[in-house]
Formats: sequence, structure tokens, C-alpha cells
Amino acid sequence: MFFQNADAALFPWLTAEENVAFGLRIQGVPTARRAQVVEQYLRLVGLWDDRAKYPRQLSGGMKQRIQIARGLAIDPAILLMDEPFAALDAITRRFMHAELLRIWAATGKTIVFVTHDVGEAIVLADRIGVMTRGPAATLKAVLPVELPRPRDLANPSFAATYGRVEALLLPEAH
Repeated sequence: MFFQNADAALFPWLTAEENVAFGLRIQGVPTARRAQVVEQYLRLVGLWDDRAKYPRQLSGGMKQRIQIARGLAIDPAILLMDEPFAALDAITRRFMHAELLRIWAATGKTIVFVTHDVGEAIVLADRIGVMTRGPAATLKAVLPVELPRPRDLANPSFAATYGRVEALLLPEAH
């Protein structure tokens, strides 16, 4: 599970490599195998050369990629991401969209991505689940996103998809 604040989810006293290895160590994965898995996922997210850095030495996007590597390293059936890019600037956020899509294509993992950003949902998703408001929220609708990748924000089909999602959200907006 990923948290909204990248700093809160990484252990500041551990290096990038040690953060990725953490779950494997807890699972009792032998040291040699753990090292192989950590290298595999740090290379996948493009941070092998930064493996000895501590979170304070990493950018926001790098911290998010460390979290993705740590999540993938334990080989979950589903990767849950709760607004992982919300605190990133717009350019880093767009970069992370491309990175997440690349990682998804490389791993084939199912990713459940929570966001309040409709455009982000359309860029990343194959299906968008729209929830009702409030603490007892339920699934209101599931919309397929049938746009080719990479998604073009200027494409009229993108705008039409945005309008369909927004129409489901607006009646509840306050």
C-alpha cells in the first residue's frame, strides 16, 4: 500500500536499497535472493545507481519509485496505490504517469490506483470506478477507458471520456 506522503512511507534511516528490501527481510527471504530481487526492482524503476541514497537525498518522484519497487518486491497479487502522486509537481507527476505505465507493462501487475484527478485516472486506467461521496461510499459506476496508449489529452475522445466521468461526479459535488 502506498501513502499520500512519500516521506511518511519510507524509513528515513534506511537507504533506498534497504527500504526496498524491508518487506523481503520481514518475510524471511534469504540474503542472496533478497539482493537479487532488490536489484531487479531498483533497476526496473531506474534507481539502481541511487541505491545507497537516503530518502532525504531523493526527489519526490524518486521516493515514489522506491515505494513502487518496495511494493513490487514482495510480489503482491494487486498493487494498491492511494493518491501516490498527489504531492508531486505537474511535470514530475506526468513523468510518474509514464513510469507507472512502463512498470505496469513490464510486470503485468493489477494496480488499483485511487485519485481525485479525473485526467490522471483517464491517462492511467483501463477502467475507472466512480465512488459515491462520504464515509459510507460505495461504487457508483465503472467506466471502461477505451483509448489507445499513450493517451493524448488533446484527443476529442479523451475529452468525451472526461465528460462522462465528470457527469457522474458533478451531481454530488459540493
